[in-house]
Amino acid sequence: MKIAVVTIGDELLNGEVVDTNTAEIARALRCEGYEIDQAVTLSDQPQLIAATLQQLNKQKVIALVSGGLGPTRDDVTARAAAQAFHLTLALNDLALRQIEAFFKKSGRAFPPGNEKQALIPHKAQVMENCCGTAPGFIITHNNCPAFFMPGVPHEMIAMLQQQVIPALRRLVTPTLFCGERVLKVFGLPENDIERQLPASLFPQSVALTFRLEYPLVLIKLNTSGKQESDLDEAEHIVRNRLKHHVVASGDQTLPEVVHHLLCHAEVTLSLAESCTGGLIAKLLTDFPGSSAYLERGAVTYANSAKHDWLGISNELLLEKGAVSTECARGMVTGIRQRARTDYAIAVTGIAGPGGGTAEKPCGTVFIGLATPQHTEVRECHFSGDRNQVRVKTAYTALDWLRRTLSPT
Repeated sequence: MKIAVVTIGDELLNGEVVDTNTAEIARALRCEGYEIDQAVTLSDQPQLIAATLQQLNKQKVIALVSGGLGPTRDDVTARAAAQAFHLTLALNDLALRQIEAFFKKSGRAFPPGNEKQALIPHKAQVMENCCGTAPGFIITHNNCPAFFMPGVPHEMIAMLQQQVIPALRRLVTPTLFCGERVLKVFGLPENDIERQLPASLFPQSVALTFRLEYPLVLIKLNTSGKQESDLDEAEHIVRNRLKHHVVASGDQTLPEVVHHLLCHAEVTLSLAESCTGGLIAKLLTDFPGSSAYLERGAVTYANSAKHDWLGISNELLLEKGAVSTECARGMVTGIRQRARTDYAIAVTGIAGPGGGTAEKPCGTVFIGLATPQHTEVRECHFSGDRNQVRVKTAYTALDWLRRTLSPT
């Protein structure tokens, strides 16, 4: 059987919301060995939805549908599904209990309008939504199933992984053998990476694709071959040629890698941030357990903060400026001394779009790193808009710390 993805919602067609569900479903199914035959996005029109479902079912195409299962009047998917397969809508006791349990667990009162989400086509099999209020369901007609999932991405992904894919495994034999590795590269432009990784180096069964996920470049290694060793060989080639520029793999992020290195090393860290405005602290504290190493983070944006909190003299700030090697050194030394941590990072720069000069244009950033052995400051020049400069600064600082903690 072929598989189609159907996403539903006016907001997907008028540009209010970006459809990420189609990509998530396609990616998840490909990892399972399934190919998506087609994908379509529909507006909240019951007749159009019903006609599409009927056509797919007639062609023996399994439909994976997301969206339109909410409590408001524009959520019409259940009604359209009932119409498509000549079923009646009925209040489903199992679905109602799941919704009530969700609200009870979250400590919220059950809103009367949410009862609408328990109206499920008669004879449909209910799928539990462990992350939200909209139950999913499966309708099998003409020996061809259609799966209906919520449109909220994290709810859809959980239902897809926990219930839809296991059901597909029982129904359809995968047509592909698909292996994938994702390596994340920092500090090299995409064209340089491509030049260093010519296709002739890799096993014929492995295909390379590149994608920018600022400020990283993602290298995807895909194979339809039968040997896992082909992927192992391809990954070894990438790591051997790009060396320390490979900062993470799979679902890992660079901040996550640094987080684990700090935890494993059992060291402490303090931060003094100016142009990044606390972004480095945010990236690290996204992960539980960061309190084991992060002692404090100071956003010393104004000169007065650099003077009061970090002990930088007004004379230095006046003579050298806040964006200077001397100021960054004073910041990183000051925060480490006051926090009494093993390591410290400081950043100061001009993120733009204003504030630059001929000597120090926008994108000029000074990063300081203090370790138990030494203190060093590096001058960097980043391109891009304000947000890109801030992100690149934060990632450069974290990558420097990563290399220090894991020099090999």
